Parts: sequence; structure tokens; C-alpha cells
Amino acid sequence: MLQRGMLAMMVVSLLLAGCQTKTDAESAAEEVKIHQVDITPSPQYKPTLAMTLPDSCSVPDGMTLDDATGMIYLNVPNFAPRTADGKKVNPALLARFDKNDQLEILLEYPVHEGTGEVGPMGLDFGPDGNLYVCDNQFFVEPNGSHASRILRVEMKEGKPTGKVETVVDGLKLANAVLWKDGFMYVTDTNLQIPDRKDFGNGCIWRFAEKEVVGTTQALKVDPTVKEGVPVDSHMMVVCPVKKIGRGDNSGLDGLTWAWGALYVGNFGDGVMFRIDMDEAGKATATKVLDDESVHCCDGIFYDAATDKIYISDSQANAIRTLSKEHVPGWLWVNDDTNGEDGLLDQPAECLVRDGVLYVVNFDWAFPGLKNTTSVDKPYSISAITVGTQPDVPAKKAAEVAAEATVELPPVENE
Repeated sequence: MLQRGMLAMMVVSLLLAGCQTKTDAESAAEEVKIHQVDITPSPQYKPTLAMTLPDSCSVPDGMTLDDATGMIYLNVPNFAPRTADGKKVNPALLARFDKNDQLEILLEYPVHEGTGEVGPMGLDFGPDGNLYVCDNQFFVEPNGSHASRILRVEMKEGKPTGKVETVVDGLKLANAVLWKDGFMYVTDTNLQIPDRKDFGNGCIWRFAEKEVVGTTQALKVDPTVKEGVPVDSHMMVVCPVKKIGRGDNSGLDGLTWAWGALYVGNFGDGVMFRIDMDEAGKATATKVLDDESVHCCDGIFYDAATDKIYISDSQANAIRTLSKEHVPGWLWVNDDTNGEDGLLDQPAECLVRDGVLYVVNFDWAFPGLKNTTSVDKPYSISAITVGTQPDVPAKKAAEVAAEATVELPPVENE
């Protein structure tokens, strides 16, 4: 899912000046050198158009899968377009689509009482069957107010009852949420830590089930870090962002569980980390991907069937992969496009269902990305068939084939 430190000032100025025009986005993008990806995409993985979203879903973002029903739930924050006075044209929505890719709008999110906006991004089902949602308030002035939250959307028989409550408050840029083994993990993408000299920082928050499930009082977190140590024990790990040509200091973004650990990537520089925890819950971050040809990790998803992590690369209009051995690969990449015929248009989130990788096209342009024009139709979700089997290396495939060969006795001619 998004999120970008250097974008904050640009967004604020746009909101004050009115809605963003195509000329504004194109001019801003020209000022930043865009990383050129030199690969040849395989026709085997060319995206198709899974669905064209209605006009009410101009900027979609986070997804999660209900394993029991096969339904994919979709958050639509609709950060753009905006009216001349800076108001959202479309309210933020919760939707879902079935295995026939039929979309249903379920809920219009209530806005934050203090900011008058709501920005639902990452979402995941909790152990109570309710949806837990990252409400990103970073793009609302003032973005330093730590107004981002985790919301609980009460669900019954697969649909929201209309009850939406705040369970965690005080985050800077709430982005991805993941439930695993009784804990809720949340990425905070753009921290400001004066004690650290890194270009940027992001963190992962960790909350026990008993702290958020069934609660009526929101838990307020403290993002302060003093002498390198988080004041709040819920902040389990802080990871730095290095400065690259795009100049985006946005940190930890997408979040997934794979191979016995958490995996997370920086939006601003494309670096990925594996997060291991000991029995006491102490976290250790190990860098597993730091490739000079890769400069962005947005939403990520581990698929057990193909045994890969799929990475939405918003900068390059690409889907990348990471193997269990931490070997990176490219699945697909295309040039700047409006998303026609299913081509990628600033991919922000991906998820696999029945061998098909669904990709949300966020399509809200800002400097340094291939995408230079915001919210141009079609508003779309792409689909890439990835199958349901892991790759078999050529050498291994030959060995398997040899083992499967049975020598038959010669046939005697009568």
C-alpha cells in the first residue's frame, strides 16, 4: 500500500490549492529522475483485466481474503480526485468481490471526528471474525499530528453491521495490518525520530489479542524513540530507509508471513526485511533484499502454493517475486499506462486466490513513479495467472524426469 514521506508536503499544497490536474502531476514527475527497469516481461504473466471498478472507487488499495468463502475484501480510500476546495469527490468505501469477480459495495466509512476524513488501507480478519483496518490520516493537515488509527469493523455473516470503532490511536501513517497467532502486527510507514540520523524510518507495532479484541477503549500508542529505544513496548522494530534518487523517505509498508517469520518492505527504497522473534517477543530485523535495480516495495503477499512472496512495485509498474532463498525475480513490468486491458497502473496491493494474482491499481501519481497521471479511467484490478505449483529449477526438473523414466523390456517380434 502506499506511502511516501516526501509526498506529504506536495499533497498538502494540492489540497490547499484545489484538486490535482494532469498537468500538475506530469510536471512534478518530470522533476524527479524515474528509475528505468531493464527487463523483458514474459508473455506468460501478462496481466488481464479482472474488473473495471465503478466511478465511486477511483483509488482502491488494501485487500484481504476470506478463506472460508473465497471472497476478497477491498478497501477504497479514494484519496483523489478532489474538489476545488480540497474535499474528496468520493467517500471511502469497503467492498468485496466473489470468485466471479462481481463487486459489491458494503460500507461507507465514517470519518475521523477531528480531521473530517478517513483513509482505509490495509485490512485483515481478526480472531473474532471482525475486520481490522488501517486508517491512514497522514495526508490530512497537519500530517504530524499522529491521527492515524486502527479501526474494528464489526462483521456478521460476511457483511459489516455498520459498527466501526477505534481500537488503536496515535499512529503516524498506518498502512498494513496482519493477524498471526494471537497478535496484530501493523506497519507505520513514516516515523519522525530525531535521535536517528537515517534518511527515513518505519516501524512495526505489535498488539496482543486481549488488547484489541472486545475492547471498548482505544489504546493510545507513543511513537517516541529516545536514544534508539522505543518508549512504547508495542513498537517491536524500527527499520531505516536509505536515500535514493527518488528522495522518498517512506519506510515499512506491505506485511506478510512466510517461512516462519514476518516479511516487510520499504516503500521508499525497496529494501526488504525478515523479522524473527524470540520466545520473549524480542524482534530481530535481517535485510534480505537490497537490490540497486529495485526501489519500491508496496503491498506484499506470500502464496503457499507457489511458495513465493509477490511484491507490488508501485514505482516501476511491476510485480516482483522473492523466493524462500531470498532470490528476487520479476513477474511482470509495463510502461506508464491508464490500466486498459489490465496493464499495471501503479500497483499497490496483490493477493492470490485459486492460482490467480489480483493486483490493485492505486493510480494516484506523485514524483518519481512511472505513473504520471492520477485517477485516469479505467479504475481497475488486474489479474495474473500464477498457477498452483512452485517453480521447479531446470536441473531438478531433469532429475525428476529421469527418475520417472522406466525402462521397459524389449518387445520380441513374433
